[in-house]
Amino acid sequence: MSNAGDIGILAIGVYVPTWRIRRETIAGAMDWAVPALKGMARGERSVANWDEDTVTMAVEASRRCLQGTDRSRVSRVALASTTLPFADRSNSGILADALNLDERISTEDAGGSRRSATSALQRLLKQSEAEGVALLAASDCRETRPGSLQEMQYGHGAAALLVGSGKPLAVCQGGASIHRDLVDQYRSHDVDFDYALERRWAQEEGWLRIVPDAVEAALADAGISAEDVHHLVASAPANVATKLAGMMNMQNASIADALDGNVGDTGAAHPLLMLAGALAAAGPGQHIVLAGFGQGADACVLKTTQAVADYGDVPVSAGRKLDNYVKFLALRRQLRPEYGIRAERDNRTALSTLYRKRHDITGFVGGRCRSCGALQFPLTHACVHCREMDTQEPESLAELSGMVKSFTEDWLAFTPSPPLIYGNITFPDGANVLMEFTDFEPGEVSVGAGVGTAFRIKDFDDSRAFRRYFWKAAPKAGNADG
Repeated sequence: MSNAGDIGILAIGVYVPTWRIRRETIAGAMDWAVPALKGMARGERSVANWDEDTVTMAVEASRRCLQGTDRSRVSRVALASTTLPFADRSNSGILADALNLDERISTEDAGGSRRSATSALQRLLKQSEAEGVALLAASDCRETRPGSLQEMQYGHGAAALLVGSGKPLAVCQGGASIHRDLVDQYRSHDVDFDYALERRWAQEEGWLRIVPDAVEAALADAGISAEDVHHLVASAPANVATKLAGMMNMQNASIADALDGNVGDTGAAHPLLMLAGALAAAGPGQHIVLAGFGQGADACVLKTTQAVADYGDVPVSAGRKLDNYVKFLALRRQLRPEYGIRAERDNRTALSTLYRKRHDITGFVGGRCRSCGALQFPLTHACVHCREMDTQEPESLAELSGMVKSFTEDWLAFTPSPPLIYGNITFPDGANVLMEFTDFEPGEVSVGAGVGTAFRIKDFDDSRAFRRYFWKAAPKAGNADG
């Protein structure tokens, strides 16, 4: 597969939720029913907060990927996932709106396979320079049955790549895809959990038979041999990836960290999440083989450029410890506590209002006065500072840091993770916004503290299977995940 000019991976961003639950905690709660969990009780896995899902994690990874980038260059957005929240609504469109990208942008939802992200990446790397810069986000928030092996193995997370012309970190030298309908696990539309066959089936018949065929074809397309590969990125168990490298004579290849010790398998996002670490470890002029697996295989041969020398590390922090298994189930809506009358409310969304206010709500767009320079939210006809009429230009507050002006920890109002923390946030140049807080524990918020923003779920309308999103105040340092 030839590469057009300098088309390649320009930037990468990753996001892993703050919460981590130790596998020992899961085993301690469930090994009475499933004794085999004791043998897996090592390390920890990432857990999305109650107000996080595939879309919100994709937004966060994309924000990190786009730092320092002129967003007007982005002409296409693709969101790859097996857990998209909407079946008949553009999930990538929500992502584009949250990032305040041009409405003339092309959006695409990619799903149906754990290799949907690697397949999408191959398509984007074939684009011509005239097609502009594309953003590929991959995110998965797979739920697991209590006591299942997946509960121990899975994690939640997202990664995003910027693909196009410029000064790429790596360019594509070759690629190949193979479709073989080997069903090692699956999930139907009307069920919540994956059904998995024996792991050895996927390893021996999938990773060690199908993936080598795709990799060999990709190497031939790139015109290099297995001995020329410096890094292998394969979202398989570490022992399987090592065996795969040995089978293919990649004796010089480093095996990318599978992140099973502190994150877990993040599904469609995992190959890109691992690629971020491989790029951080690579030097200029090195070859990386990226493999995706799921009812077939994708293989992409990347060659790093001199720009990778300036690419910083992408650490995944230890996160916040979650030692309460019942709380873990509640955060993921596997257990529904009795919240009392306070939880009995109709969360019906006025979709006509959501449409008219979509820039305010999804893009967090306020207004900056041309006369006095004041920033306010929402944008209105009259400036709240100088009182001039129709002088405001749209401007998003999403990437700004704010300061806590006042706050309340409300133990009576309903929230899936009490208490409900909310308060006034002051942004630069005068904007003052009443916001909910997220990722704070009781007692952690203080007046005068700096905060950032996070795109999160506002609430669920279970009667109509709809969810609303808005921006929340979050710890300024956030995760060190990206």
